[in-house]
Amino acid sequence: MTYLYIILAILVLEFLIFIHELGHFAAGKLLGFRVLGFSLGFGPAIFKKKMGETEYAFRAIPFGGACQFDGEDEEAENDPRRFNANPVWKRFIVILAGPFMNILTAFLIAFVLHIATPMPVPAVDPETGNNIAYVSNVVVSSAADRAGIKSGDVLVAVNGEKPAPSEGESILDAFVKAIGAAGNDFSVTVLRDGAEQTLNVTDAYNIGYQKTVLGVSMGAVIDHHEHLNFGEAFVGSGKYLVNIVKATGEGIGNMFKNGIKRGDVSGVVGTVGIMVDVAQESAVNIVYVAVILSLSLGIFNLIPFPALDGGRLLFLIIEAIIGRPLNRKVEAVVNGIGLVLLFGLMIVVTASDIMGLFGK
Repeated sequence: MTYLYIILAILVLEFLIFIHELGHFAAGKLLGFRVLGFSLGFGPAIFKKKMGETEYAFRAIPFGGACQFDGEDEEAENDPRRFNANPVWKRFIVILAGPFMNILTAFLIAFVLHIATPMPVPAVDPETGNNIAYVSNVVVSSAADRAGIKSGDVLVAVNGEKPAPSEGESILDAFVKAIGAAGNDFSVTVLRDGAEQTLNVTDAYNIGYQKTVLGVSMGAVIDHHEHLNFGEAFVGSGKYLVNIVKATGEGIGNMFKNGIKRGDVSGVVGTVGIMVDVAQESAVNIVYVAVILSLSLGIFNLIPFPALDGGRLLFLIIEAIIGRPLNRKVEAVVNGIGLVLLFGLMIVVTASDIMGLFGK
């Protein structure tokens, strides 16, 4: 069964890459660009067929893809179908179409999940009107564990005060803030078996992280599940994607602040491993992971780094501002260096993934 999940995970990854390249391809075709090649995977071709002016190929290593336009890294010529002979706005649309398709795909998958699956409705505290948070997991030997906090405890107050979410915050954000500001020693009031208990937390400040670390995972108490209408599913899907972006941004910020540790960043091998793990718990989980991956792929490609779509968009913006293209040879060299750096990073991360699989 594990092998089936591995194959499924690889197919999902390649599908998202296909969607990305299809965005470039479709936009290019619609705007009259000459597309020389469209391929899935990289390495030697195991199948290829030329149809019209475009050669379609499946390559041996099923991670990656490419859409090759005529004249991408060359000086513009009179042929209006060559890439660099087209105006900036057309080239901008073609390059932007890849990341856009990934972000759109993430939204559409999330929308289908929201409208087809009964969605959880959080319970509300009748006194405050806020949602209710609970402890979903306690880290062994953490400050919370020493204080006697248990999984399933409903969080009521920190130092005797009920946290109130600010505009745009969730109750979980409010508790994280309250705990973070509580310092080394503080009290946490929980509801357990219908009775409130106040537990004393000590030595919670982590010098390494330079912040208070309670050592719990939290979730919102769910009152019931219900089907959403079209409008609710549309809005809910947008909020879901925004929350993913926020969580990703916070994670990246923490890596810069606290350093990158093994497991913080995953390559293809690690991503497949994660997808297999979550699929074994529930097959539908792989769909939620697909949303995260598609959104991440779209946003990652918008980073203004050479060889990424964002880097090419940056060159186009500069060209539009100064009114002329940059030196094509220089642009090709910069993109080549960026590609080498990306491949180097991919090799390092993949090696780390493999070492993690063997527990080294």
